[in-house]
Amino acid sequence: MILRASMLVATAVLFALSVSASGGTRAAATHLAGPFGTGAGEVWLLRPAGQPKSIVVFGHGWKLFPPSPTRPWVGQFRPWLEHLVQGGNAVIFPRYQLGVGDPSGQATLDAYRQGLDIGFRRLGSPRVPVIAAGYSYGASLALAYATDARRWRLPRPLAIDCIFPAGPIAGTQLAPIPPSVHVLIQVGAADVDAGRAGGDALWRLLTALPATGKRYQVVRSQPGFVADHAAPKRSDAVARRTFWLPLDGLIALARAA
Repeated sequence: MILRASMLVATAVLFALSVSASGGTRAAATHLAGPFGTGAGEVWLLRPAGQPKSIVVFGHGWKLFPPSPTRPWVGQFRPWLEHLVQGGNAVIFPRYQLGVGDPSGQATLDAYRQGLDIGFRRLGSPRVPVIAAGYSYGASLALAYATDARRWRLPRPLAIDCIFPAGPIAGTQLAPIPPSVHVLIQVGAADVDAGRAGGDALWRLLTALPATGKRYQVVRSQPGFVADHAAPKRSDAVARRTFWLPLDGLIALARAA
């Protein structure tokens, strides 16, 4: 088992390095589609040129304004999402909130679930690995989805990437996650918004998992790069190494499982 785990990690690292170094594979992304659905349950989709090798559910951070044609929420992470699509992933990007006086908690979780349900149905529910990723509040939703996937009758993620998470969602309770699921929690050393509190709270909920299945990382500032709450929205070389590369590695592990 240890040898197999080491081989999977090595494969993931090689895959991630090759994808990040080249900016993706030769497969071209199709145009962004959506939003589909209604209200807070809307969802955007991005598809690779051929059949997807995996599906990434990507959750954005909490918004205080509604999306618009000139400022679509999906546009904030568009370079990263295009990179994922170029790597053979389909991307499901749920809206989950309206952006004006949204209540958090169960109502938000229900809208997120509705967006995922629409997204998977529109993709035709291909039998490929699923990876749940999210930033800030979206990271908390990703972990909630992973624990509730069976009850929601949705594909269970094989890997979870929680990027600068906001913490557990009020009124929800996380169910056990199989030890085979890889989980990464990243927190920013200079993050004064979410800080380490959210990541620490989620980490405590995961302590029952074997150490090989989860990882906690403190992202630190370096010259030209401040590890604040906005850092994951960047698309420069440092951000690609810091955020894109670990997600590529999780995708490779999920595909190899």
